[in-house]
Amino acid sequence: MAAKRAEYRTERTLWNEGGPTMARTDDHHIRTAGIDVPIRIHRPTTEAALPGLLFLHGGGFSLGDLDTHDRIMRVVAAAGGFAVIGVDYSLSPEVKFPQALHECAGVVDHLAGHGEDLGIDGTRLAISGDSAGAVLTLGAGLLLRDEPETIGANPASFSALRALLPIYGSHGLIDSASRRLYGGDWDGMGIHDLSNLLDDYLPTPEDEHSPLVAHLTADLSGLPPVFVAAAGLDPLRDDCRALARTLQRAGNDVRFEEYPHVLHSFLHFGRILDDTTTVLHNAAAFAAHHLN
Repeated sequence: MAAKRAEYRTERTLWNEGGPTMARTDDHHIRTAGIDVPIRIHRPTTEAALPGLLFLHGGGFSLGDLDTHDRIMRVVAAAGGFAVIGVDYSLSPEVKFPQALHECAGVVDHLAGHGEDLGIDGTRLAISGDSAGAVLTLGAGLLLRDEPETIGANPASFSALRALLPIYGSHGLIDSASRRLYGGDWDGMGIHDLSNLLDDYLPTPEDEHSPLVAHLTADLSGLPPVFVAAAGLDPLRDDCRALARTLQRAGNDVRFEEYPHVLHSFLHFGRILDDTTTVLHNAAAFAAHHLN
């Protein structure tokens, strides 16, 4: 696993070059869920207090860190005019569900109550993430709404969430046309690969049915506005489509965008791919509209 993480980090180095320059970037730790969780705050302006968007990186719950998604975070911060807070949650298989989820929700709770200590307006927060980070995005929102006591969170912290932005995540489908059509050994997104990722993340098979993981089974009513983005050639495309429809049926404000000609993980390729720039700017605009 150490070798896989090093390879992933090295491969992402090229794609993180360039991009917007921040007015200030700071690394901190927040004590929550029993550990000190590393965070990185990108501030595009020098304003004393900015609304904040937490970004939860992808990597199948087992790969990725604050560096592998750094350019993505800077692009969103610059485009939206708000602070972006990357969360370096604990990885699997060493740590199992729900630890990483508790860490992410705990960071939201901390910022809602003490954001001013870090120059963040704790009354104006959003959460976004790609792939595994999208799973954690929805899960954190649902946890803070329904079970804040499990992490000792203030029940009022949920009201600080102004938007959720899950991008090409898995949301509970067991089978689908896109899971059968796309992905394979060549990209680590085949049916067995996806199953193995969940096996590493979840302590028991029964946890796959938790509404904090299988969001399509959850009560999705009463959530803040949601921006859902899908990649058209992604095994998880149909999860994203189903999530958007289920959110709409539950009465939520939903914006759904599908980029038909791109693969899973296309957020990383902003140096060469126009669709990456488009979706990041659209997501940032959606978040900024609801944060301001």
